[in-house]
Amino acid sequence: MSRFTTEAIILHSIDFSESDKIICALTRDKGIINAIAKGAKRSKIRFPGTLEPFCQVTMDVFLKREGELHRLESAQLSHAHLGIREDLDLLAHSTVLLELIKEHLGQLDPSPATFDHLQCALDAMEPDRQWFSVWSVSLLSILSSLGYGIDLDAQNKSSARGAGGQNTLSREANMFLVNASRLERDVLQRLSVNPLLKREIAGFLLAVCNHITDKRLKSACFLAKLLDFNPNQ
Repeated sequence: MSRFTTEAIILHSIDFSESDKIICALTRDKGIINAIAKGAKRSKIRFPGTLEPFCQVTMDVFLKREGELHRLESAQLSHAHLGIREDLDLLAHSTVLLELIKEHLGQLDPSPATFDHLQCALDAMEPDRQWFSVWSVSLLSILSSLGYGIDLDAQNKSSARGAGGQNTLSREANMFLVNASRLERDVLQRLSVNPLLKREIAGFLLAVCNHITDKRLKSACFLAKLLDFNPNQ
């Protein structure tokens, strides 16, 4: 059993027994880690409100044998990303990123690029910002880091490698994604998107997410309902 400290973003957490929590976290150094936090619901010193989804923390972890739950000793908060929880639209879009990573990145499979893309996205997801462009580009980047790159061609079509390549985009939506992918994040955060274009891009990206997974992402289905379109299209 080895002990290490790493940056992490909480993807999922559930209560376990009267005082414990089980968490799924994306770490920068080790990829996905599932761990039990003993006494997490009682200790405000070792776990000061740090084990909720979207929280970015510095974790102290004991790694156990393969197949066993690792043990989380402490987690110090770096960023709670509270703004995400204050807006249903933000919450729905952000949760798609978390579930996508949770379902497609293996345990103890390091992917620093995936961590960086998620961190950049969550940092931009605030109610008073133009966050949709960052979300779109981050989702494309996360898909690529997980091995599901999307080819945006000059003929206004998108084909997802491994997803059948059946989805298409309008010329305007295609060019938006192509150009946005080349911009710096601080520029993206100032880039507004009209509602119709936003709806088309979101629908396309959710369709890609559903195509590459064996089971439909609950978060993608929820966002589709929120946006009032058919998640199967």
